[in-house]
Amino acid sequence: MGMNTDKLDRFLDEMPLRGLPGCDLSVTRNGREVYRRTVGYSDAEMKRPVDHDTLWWIFSASKVITCTAAMRLVEEGRLKLTDKVSDYLPAFGSLTVRQKDGTVVPATEPMRIVHLFTMTGGMDYDLNAPEITGAIAAGHTDTVSLCSAMASRPLWFEPGTHYRYSLCHDVLAAVIEVVTEMKFSDYLRELMFEPLGMTETGFRPTAEQLSRFAQAFEYNNADGSIKPIAIGNGRYALTPDYDSGGAGLFTKVDDYIKVVTALACDGTSPNGYMLLRPETIAEMEVNRLCPAAWKDYVNHKLFGYGWGLCGRVHVNPVRSLSRSSVGEFGWDGAQAAFTMVDRKTRTALYFGTQVANCTIAPTVLHPVLRNLVFEMLDEK
Repeated sequence: MGMNTDKLDRFLDEMPLRGLPGCDLSVTRNGREVYRRTVGYSDAEMKRPVDHDTLWWIFSASKVITCTAAMRLVEEGRLKLTDKVSDYLPAFGSLTVRQKDGTVVPATEPMRIVHLFTMTGGMDYDLNAPEITGAIAAGHTDTVSLCSAMASRPLWFEPGTHYRYSLCHDVLAAVIEVVTEMKFSDYLRELMFEPLGMTETGFRPTAEQLSRFAQAFEYNNADGSIKPIAIGNGRYALTPDYDSGGAGLFTKVDDYIKVVTALACDGTSPNGYMLLRPETIAEMEVNRLCPAAWKDYVNHKLFGYGWGLCGRVHVNPVRSLSRSSVGEFGWDGAQAAFTMVDRKTRTALYFGTQVANCTIAPTVLHPVLRNLVFEMLDEK
């Protein structure tokens, strides 16, 4: 008896009614695609339907790729979670912390590599901060130079003591550049994109690729309406030379699913390429937040989840109401993309769409989507 896809089909078919005019979902289990559905239009005005060649800016779904690349260096012994960030980016050796009274004092604790993975470094996500804009104006445009400039911005707390969503994964990409002596985009191409056959993923699309991007929209959370906005990730691509590890990539669903499929299958892709070892992925399935930091994270309304070395981590099914396994991990993007790795069931998914400011995506749409996928797979 085959899978009953009716509920999942209906849910996706209704996405345009929920403010997502076009989307593409791929689900794999045991390394094989078991479900694929495209819905709606990549260009609603031109009535161009979403298809398997549609390209998407993925924003923070880039973080899963960046963390996976960094964990490969940890696996190889070239990077340690306990290393100081200043061992690679010396500017991080003189950090300061802002106090509640507005004063700024020297940090008493160093920022370590693990703090970059777990968003506990004390940084923020202010892309217009004077430390960044000033560095750009001074001609510091590459990834390492710009991330080094971020070190002069006072932290919001001592590293490791709290959680704050931030530019930590951009800094992680800069660390990767120092360790590998390669541009981050070149390292990703060598480590991941070429071995996995990801031919349409990167930071800088060609003119031909630009013609295949889905139209971007902005969601009005007051009434559920949407309006078209400019396509691109301009505010995260700080300069043409900058590789944003936190939000800089574009992809198509056929490409991205290859990464999470490999992770779900103990690190080995269907073509036999070992991206990570199983024991390395096991380290990514554990909540890494201290109690105070976990309390900060729960304020994001992702109940039953913590944060590990590759985004959110499922820790409590009773609180999450998720049908995924404990240890499931992944993340989403600013324009409502969503990805998931469940190694215990060897299940992965990637959901591509392009709608900004859709607050119901991470708190409602993504959890329902995840549960409908498991209902389909587990009740066949």
